[in-house]
Amino acid sequence: MSLGPAKAGEMPSSRKFKLLEILPPTNQSEEDIVCELSWKMLDDPPEYEALSYTWGTTTQDQSIRIRMTPSPMSSPPQPGTNVVHVTKHLLAALRRFRQCTAQRTVWIDQLCINQNDLVEKNAQVQLMAEIYQRAKRTVVWLGELDVLDVDREAIINATECMNFRPVEREYSTPEDQRILKDLIGFRAQPDTNHSGQRRRKILAELLNRPWFTRAWVFQEVVVAQRGIVLCGSLEMDMDIFINLLDGVCDLDFREVGESTSIMHSSKGYKPMFAIREARFESRNGLSSTKKSRWLSTLWQAMSNLNATNPRDKVYAFLAFVDSSDEHRISPSYGKSIASVYTDAAVQSIYSVGSLDVLELAIKTTQSPEDLPSWVPDFSTPLPSLPFMTHNVGSTNFCASSDSQYAVRTPVSDVIALTTYGHILSTVASIHPRDFHNHRSSQTLQEWISLADVTAWVTSQLKNCSNGKSPDDRPSTVETRVLRTLLAEGAGRDDTPDNLDFSDPEAILEVYHNEPLLLSAQNTRNSNDKAVWNTDAFSAQTLKLQSSTYRWIQKIVKIMINKKFFISGGFNFGLAYEAVREGDLICILQGSKTPSILRRIRDAGDNHYRFVAQCYVDGCMRGEPYEERGWSKENAETFVLI
Repeated sequence: MSLGPAKAGEMPSSRKFKLLEILPPTNQSEEDIVCELSWKMLDDPPEYEALSYTWGTTTQDQSIRIRMTPSPMSSPPQPGTNVVHVTKHLLAALRRFRQCTAQRTVWIDQLCINQNDLVEKNAQVQLMAEIYQRAKRTVVWLGELDVLDVDREAIINATECMNFRPVEREYSTPEDQRILKDLIGFRAQPDTNHSGQRRRKILAELLNRPWFTRAWVFQEVVVAQRGIVLCGSLEMDMDIFINLLDGVCDLDFREVGESTSIMHSSKGYKPMFAIREARFESRNGLSSTKKSRWLSTLWQAMSNLNATNPRDKVYAFLAFVDSSDEHRISPSYGKSIASVYTDAAVQSIYSVGSLDVLELAIKTTQSPEDLPSWVPDFSTPLPSLPFMTHNVGSTNFCASSDSQYAVRTPVSDVIALTTYGHILSTVASIHPRDFHNHRSSQTLQEWISLADVTAWVTSQLKNCSNGKSPDDRPSTVETRVLRTLLAEGAGRDDTPDNLDFSDPEAILEVYHNEPLLLSAQNTRNSNDKAVWNTDAFSAQTLKLQSSTYRWIQKIVKIMINKKFFISGGFNFGLAYEAVREGDLICILQGSKTPSILRRIRDAGDNHYRFVAQCYVDGCMRGEPYEERGWSKENAETFVLI
């Protein structure tokens, strides 16, 4: 099989799609749902709404009646009224949508796509983004909600009184904060009737609804012109609803802390925030972010979104690939999962113009056996944060300097990626500690154990056989070890201005001052708010160090499930746990971070298994290219299997 533009076969040329007419009941006592299903032209459709929802259980044990029309594609059903089985969740939505006296025109995937006809399914999935774009509005159905009228009115009134506008990042004013505090019970006056706590629980429960973690909803609501959210009898504008939840989560986080916050305990917060950011970019024409958005979205989907069919962890996000891209893949549900994921990886390399996709290629025991080592398993969350944590593909790392990516299509029938680059060194020794089970209650000193790692490194350097290790002064080793364990901020572009990882003394000082910083927070004011006790620091120093401390608390999670290592050239590094002593450390052209490769025995001198990407101190901004005279012309060949 060759590595090139992945084509799913010829798609039907038809621009037709089905729309469902939900008919009004013939009398007030009629419970049966009766609909009509007909083909329309997508280029000139009638006015319709599109439904965004979850199937819930896949068991289709509820019945509705649909009058069918012939299909222009394969396996056309016969005209007439048929009994169609649907899920309970969809039946509840249809009952809510049905109007008393007028028909309602909607697009619903479960009914408007023949799920058993791969030809029709492949063609219609290709059109889905445009179907949602052309809809008059997208209706988000979250399911039924048992809520008191007084709480429903309070939530709606809060959104009407607040100053935020849809799809704007800065929406909160002091008055908005007061409204939010009243809404969820964080106010100066005691919440004697517990109404605020009750509404906080309602909103937290909504964020845990399955809709927020369904892969397809990301595309459906990001491309929508306008949307409304329905949850039982609660109805509101989709953008205002998302902004409300975001504002509540932000206030809740600041009031109760991370460990007990809605933000921390909710499965839906991260997907919701990603939707909000993507809609902002889409509405404001930030097309320059589209290439990185594809990879970043796939990463978020790996961690936070679910799909019944693993292929949809790719197909659900094709709307974020330029339609004019010659390497754009098309849905093909007849392909194996490994083939679909390989197609997506190839598309990422050619479309994004880099090897950033390698950042996601970390395998687990659940990964398909036939998946090439350099192809991500998009169905499974990464065991740890990637080295470009802020936005995959967006980082200030540039390990391969300004070299452009270079790949070549193989001639064998093995799925191989031919790349070019240079060998930096080998993995000489690995620290025995596993950085597992990080808890938010742990202090930085408990988690990082800098003294322990520094002592091990010092011992390793002294035991070097050639006695020519670089600067091994304790103070120098300690700062380099800390910089490596934090992966230099993981290439984030939001590093505080006062921090300089080339001279991380300020970070080291904050690390050692942690006990004093924590003790300074133990005083609380009359309103039970945490305040700083400034006996140990000046106010200015305290503000600066506390800001640095909070930032380190965010980025320290980069260490989870990773190993600290020393290279044969005495560089310090951080890599995923799969790393072994003797592995090669290489810098591939077009890659922002170094790669760990492992030779494949009996497969040729230049054939390797891709293990993972890594951080190597002093080599993240192309330094070896200048120091060693590397260039495109003297690059080696690496065939990744």
